[in-house]
Amino acid sequence: AGDHFNPTRRQHGFDNPRGPHLGDLPNLMVQPDGTATQSLLARDVTLAPGARSVRGRALVVHAGRDDHRTDPSGNSGERIACGVVPAR
Repeated sequence: AGDHFNPTRRQHGFDNPRGPHLGDLPNLMVQPDGTATQSLLARDVTLAPGARSVRGRALVVHAGRDDHRTDPSGNSGERIACGVVPAR
């Protein structure tokens, strides 16, 4: 995975007055058995071609909780899982 998706060059975090990145997502709530299911709406991104497109980009899960303020990834720890939005 590459850098945090940030075509608008904002700072990280929903609690940051200079944020958020377009790639900022809410924290994923994981159950004690290690499973997680979550629906979310990522505004201002698209699957259509263009600067705000997430096609071909990675979705990364970090080990810790995002503080929604610290650049570049909310002091959320190392990357522990990754998926890719297909490019086509």
